[in-house]
Amino acid sequence: MKKLSLFLIPLFALSVSSCANKDKTIVVGATPSPHAEILNSGAVKDFIKSKGYTLEVKVYQDYVTPNKALNDGGIDANYFQHVPYLNLEVTEKGYDIAAACEVHNEPLNLYGKEAPETFTGTTIHIINDASNVERAFKLLVANDILTSYSVEDFNAQHPVYTTDIDVTIVCIDPGLLHKKVDEGGFAVIPGNYALTAWGATKAATYKVFGESTEVAYPNIIAVRNKDLASVKTNVLVEALSKPDVRTFIEETYGPTVNYCFKDVR
Repeated sequence: MKKLSLFLIPLFALSVSSCANKDKTIVVGATPSPHAEILNSGAVKDFIKSKGYTLEVKVYQDYVTPNKALNDGGIDANYFQHVPYLNLEVTEKGYDIAAACEVHNEPLNLYGKEAPETFTGTTIHIINDASNVERAFKLLVANDILTSYSVEDFNAQHPVYTTDIDVTIVCIDPGLLHKKVDEGGFAVIPGNYALTAWGATKAATYKVFGESTEVAYPNIIAVRNKDLASVKTNVLVEALSKPDVRTFIEETYGPTVNYCFKDVR
């Protein structure tokens, strides 16, 4: 009996220690670049450590899993999306999550190895999620490639759209967009996919034109609604508000990523 008691004591201590570590760990889901890179920077991690917490970054390669993981309680926050995409997910899937702060924006850009004299007769590929389709069309209109458009007949199920000036728009998976540029074509690509594919320097070289920073949608930290005022959320939001984060973003990504922090709770 005594031996059993002695064996149980360290197990109980280990259990308490594990709970304590979990309570002091902030788990954030993020796509690779720039989101996970920003979170893993010393500018963010060192501040969080100074508050007595550890930051754990879980990297996701898609746009679907991070919101499900957050809603289900597998992570404490995520960092990969803008508000229109979040709102669409909440409406369609009933997620109980919301934006805690805006961190940066990534202007949507048209990329190509060389800018042609005219786009007549060309094909331009764009992302296939509903929150970015109209955004891509607006960019093309603003730069005189299109004169009009309709999103009602254009989506992932009907991906080919021929415009009134003989430009064909094709909707494809975002992970394939950069390959069209590598093959000599043109694509409208969200900044994080361009950075992941090429890095900041090459992305800047391939950029033909893009959104203004005033138009670009801020990327956000999302949390469960019940955690908007939690200590973990407060620490994470405060970490991302620091001037060192702005410096890291500006020095690492140049004009591809723009720091625009705002607490939106």
